[in-house]
Amino acid sequence: MKNLKEIYEEKRDIRESEIPEIWKESFNKFMFGSTCYAETNEDGSIKEFIYYACDFRIWYNQNREAIERDIRIDETLKK
Repeated sequence: MKNLKEIYEEKRDIRESEIPEIWKESFNKFMFGSTCYAETNEDGSIKEFIYYACDFRIWYNQNREAIERDIRIDETLKK
């Protein structure tokens, strides 16, 4: 799975499943009242929410220092 920095650099929309659990609350608070779209099942039920790249990039920039710190910590622990 790609980390948030890699997704940010791809400049694409982000799926809900790509947001690490540790950052979901912060992202959901930021996105409250904003527009997103959803991938649906054949019966019309929501499969997964997808958030626009422009909104994700704004949130990422607001939290860049902490996100990139966490990425460096995770990479160090994996070694």
